[in-house]
Amino acid sequence: MSLRISSALGCLALLAGCGSESPPPPGDQVECAVGAGADYSPVCTLEKVAASGELVLHHPDGGFRRLIRNPATGALVPVDGAEPLIPEDTGEGAVQFAVGADRYRIPRTLLDPPSS
Repeated sequence: MSLRISSALGCLALLAGCGSESPPPPGDQVECAVGAGADYSPVCTLEKVAASGELVLHHPDGGFRRLIRNPATGALVPVDGAEPLIPEDTGEGAVQFAVGADRYRIPRTLLDPPSS
């Protein structure tokens, strides 16, 4: 009987942890428009993965896009590649592109490699 009670308490403790929010991912806030018809707002986070050179764009709903820079061209390419990255025209100070229904606007200074 005590085994049933302790199992039930363990399950309740696990369920209680499901409702807690995780901390925001590390990185810089960037503008994005997640989903068809959405307007740009600074709610996405750009994380730079130093070991791989990968960029991860975190959405506020927990979704994300992983990108790498093509070494031959310098262009950004989706890692999970199901949908292509479509560049969009913008001013000189930002890189703007779409992947599927999601659109992103990232200041060039955040994408430039650090100078040595």
